[in-house]
Amino acid sequence: MKKLFLSLFSIAIIILPTTANEKKAPAAQKIEFSAQGTPPGTMKFAKPELKIKAGQPIELTFKNPDVLQHNLLILKPGTTAKVGALADAMLTDPQAMKKGYVPKSEDILHSTKLVNPGSKEVLKFTIDKPGKYPIICTFPGHWRLMSAVLKVEK
Repeated sequence: MKKLFLSLFSIAIIILPTTANEKKAPAAQKIEFSAQGTPPGTMKFAKPELKIKAGQPIELTFKNPDVLQHNLLILKPGTTAKVGALADAMLTDPQAMKKGYVPKSEDILHSTKLVNPGSKEVLKFTIDKPGKYPIICTFPGHWRLMSAVLKVEK
């Protein structure tokens, strides 16, 4: 019995310090963001910007109240025109619809699938570096009008 007690006590001494020092991950900040639905076919986001804190987990719900399909891409700062040109080039890609009109690029940090009218899509992410991150829709012809900024602050 003494040996069993000493064994269990030894295990507790080893396990307790590691679990006591573990930090819980911060809860995700829940944000709703949507396409503008009125008037229909406006091809704009409802808000021109979102603000979040660097390192904060985000759960962004993208809603599409519009009559058109939309997606949402979060880009590296300063890459809107580059990714937009790649999106334009997808018009010749027979697989573009299957790809959700999301071009292949390292400049795309996060993206949703195409969101049908009346539907929504949840995007979970964390951005650690402060900055201004472009948000665009790359459905054909949309990115030039349908843009916003994600401001990541310290």
